[in-house]
Amino acid sequence: MGFGKMDLVFLLGTILVMYFLFFLPQRKKQQALTKMLAGLKRGDQVATTSGMRGEVVAVTDTVVTLKFHDNVRIDFDKAAIVQVIAAETPAAS
Repeated sequence: MGFGKMDLVFLLGTILVMYFLFFLPQRKKQQALTKMLAGLKRGDQVATTSGMRGEVVAVTDTVVTLKFHDNVRIDFDKAAIVQVIAAETPAAS
């Protein structure tokens, strides 16, 4: 039993399908997260990996300072920010 051309085609096809199903979407998600972190600015409402929500007070290359209720400020690693929360729009009357 040798390794034939059809086996090689099947193997390459499987690798190609895996790339499009697993690696490409993950890469796009990582690029979107990197873009979101680069665009963080003072006043943004964000959520962290631990589920805490706060307002960005200061941003450096690796640290984000968030303000919570009663003016409590906590420094987070920038990688802990997972989402910028959109401001709620007032309901139409």
